Amino acid sequence: MAAVQGQPGMRAPARVGGWRRALLPVVRHEELLLLLLFLAVVAFFMVVEPSARSTTAYLNLLRDISPNLIAGVGLTLLLLSGEFDLSIGSMLAFSGVATVSVFNATDSMWLGILAGLLTGPLVGAVNGYLVCVQGMNSLMTTLGMMFVLRGIVYVWTNKTPVVDENKFTAFTAFYQSDVLGVPAPGLIALALIALGHVMLTRTEFGRNIYAIGGNPTAARVSGIAVNRNKFLLFVLSGTTAAIAGVLVASQTGTGYFDAGVQGFELVVIASAVLGGVSLNGGEGTLVGSMLGVLTLGMTGKGLRLMNVHITQQLVVTGIVMLIAVYLHGVRKRLLIESRSWEE
Repeated sequence: MAAVQGQPGMRAPARVGGWRRALLPVVRHEELLLLLLFLAVVAFFMVVEPSARSTTAYLNLLRDISPNLIAGVGLTLLLLSGEFDLSIGSMLAFSGVATVSVFNATDSMWLGILAGLLTGPLVGAVNGYLVCVQGMNSLMTTLGMMFVLRGIVYVWTNKTPVVDENKFTAFTAFYQSDVLGVPAPGLIALALIALGHVMLTRTEFGRNIYAIGGNPTAARVSGIAVNRNKFLLFVLSGTTAAIAGVLVASQTGTGYFDAGVQGFELVVIASAVLGGVSLNGGEGTLVGSMLGVLTLGMTGKGLRLMNVHITQQLVVTGIVMLIAVYLHGVRKRLLIESRSWEE
């Protein structure tokens, strides 16, 4: 054995990487690694904060982060194709203000909700047209749209919350309602996650998303309509952001001009990256992205339960994100090593 170890070019003996080999069943499934990180965060807060041990705390967490989960579905699919949408934070405010404004103008709850929801595909289609037809860069295009929407909202509202003058209690009651003990907004989020997961893993459209994100030139040569698929993803991203915005408005029956102004889009993107989604496209899963949302959401929820100041929450949240990114890097290195062992 010693002679073998001394020969140049020979592989290291199995005992050197023994502990690495033991971790392979975990690292080969990034969702499992992320789930373990999420459970570690949960366990920490359950130990240090008694109020984090109740089922109610986690049901409220699902209710609170449902807008992030919903917006994250559309944005994750877009990121997988190699494109960005920085306008979803402003869309959160735009759709909410549109919803309540139409309430007041028409005295109709359903027309208001419809108007709020339609703002999403409309703005998404504009983003998609500029990027996919005019060839503009998605990062700069949606950054510009972010400012345009925020400016429209500021002018529209004069930086004043738009209150539902009709007091549509059914609208506000929905956000606080439960179905079989599960928050209604959370059920919408879970349904959209399930639909997105099936679409991504079981349909040709989903396979095309990965192909486009991995190599758009090769995808185009193979007959995939790259621009058409990306256009649909921009529309989908805008739509899910609008759904999230309407839910935020339903929390208090108010359209907030500053909804999403504290980096909502960056939090959702960070959650997706934390969940293993590559900013270059073609790598990651929707389940991983949603686990990223849950991990950051649980971190914030636990810190609030502990009455930690908002500035200190940012520090801890950043540390959790760095740990997750570090684990992602360790996982990739172990996977590369595992391929060399198997050769």
